[in-house]
Amino acid sequence: MWRGNLLNEDERIRNFSKDVKKINKLFKSLKQKKIIKKFYVFPYTKSFLKVSKKYKVFDGACIYRNPIENEYEKLISKFKKFKFIAIRPFGGNLKLAKKHNLKYLLNYSINNKKISKVILACSKKKQIKEIVSYCDGKKSF
Repeated sequence: MWRGNLLNEDERIRNFSKDVKKINKLFKSLKQKKIIKKFYVFPYTKSFLKVSKKYKVFDGACIYRNPIENEYEKLISKFKKFKFIAIRPFGGNLKLAKKHNLKYLLNYSINNKKISKVILACSKKKQIKEIVSYCDGKKSF
């Protein structure tokens, strides 16, 4: 995650660009030592993702992906050899789980080959049971 000042995108990108060599060196070292396997960015914005992608530091990006938060769709197909982790498939405070069933939301989140993983957060036992049932019904992801 590259937080920076979310109210000033130019400054955030400038600061990242200024430190990118240090960041790259650190994470290459961690990969060589087999402490980490992959390094993903959570960009917060499309503009930050586009800039950070150019530096070839990251193996992929974590993005919001659900029927409402879908602003990264064009970038998913545009970026070759770049993986994405979908987060917030249930929409968090958007309460998508009340409008759609979990199977639909999970399918939406993973229905692209560029999505390598989905990070789930749930707050109810019923949701956990539905997720387990969904996973039991899938033979391959």
